[in-house]
Amino acid sequence: MHPVEFLVSALTKVAPYPKGVVPVPKQIAGTAFFPGGSGLWQPNGSDVLPHFPVGKVMVLGHDFHSEIGYHQSLAKCGENLKGPTWRNLLKLLREADIEPEQCFFTNAYMGLRAGSNTTGKFPGAYDADFVERCRSFLAEQIAVQQPRLILTLGNYVPSILASLSTDLGQWRKNHSLIQLDALGVPIVTDVRFHEDYNWRTAVVALTHPSLRPANIGRRHYRELRGNEAEVAMVREAINVSGIELNG
Repeated sequence: MHPVEFLVSALTKVAPYPKGVVPVPKQIAGTAFFPGGSGLWQPNGSDVLPHFPVGKVMVLGHDFHSEIGYHQSLAKCGENLKGPTWRNLLKLLREADIEPEQCFFTNAYMGLRAGSNTTGKFPGAYDADFVERCRSFLAEQIAVQQPRLILTLGNYVPSILASLSTDLGQWRKNHSLIQLDALGVPIVTDVRFHEDYNWRTAVVALTHPSLRPANIGRRHYRELRGNEAEVAMVREAINVSGIELNG
């Protein structure tokens, strides 16, 4: 079974979905973040699952999209790669010398926002039991992919990821990228998500690409600021993680 097929079958563990959240009816063909799509790079709109990047890069967002947005992407056989999220994300990956084929694009929260609203806190975040089920499912995603590098997107995701590892204590306590920068921990290396795992992960907290032009100027790392700072974070994480991105 392909790893994506396994994860889709495992989504039953996330149910029931709370008020304001609906399950994904079917996977979008082409490129789309999991669980809306496969989470793999398929710019030709194919529904044939490509190679799964075990031991490579996990790009971790907050939640997929609204119900309406999902159906628009379903009809177009993929998310809009020219929209701000994908356009800015792909640009950053290129600058850090990461090919999209090496990435699993996924989310911390499963399901879709009911209706058309895409702003504000994810409705499922108000349901403690659902939050715990999604947290457990994120741990399962990490176990399946065994990523050597995780790139989180936006302010909400670092604390969610931090709940899975004691090595991310500062991320658990501080909920903004500005705070992480001030503490010098926008990148954390040598993170272990389970004591039995024989691999470790480097993690980097990034500005959400949909709002990157407006917010990137606030980032700083060492003597660098803005885009240069985030690119340096990712490149340093690649170097220390031992990840192999050429094969």
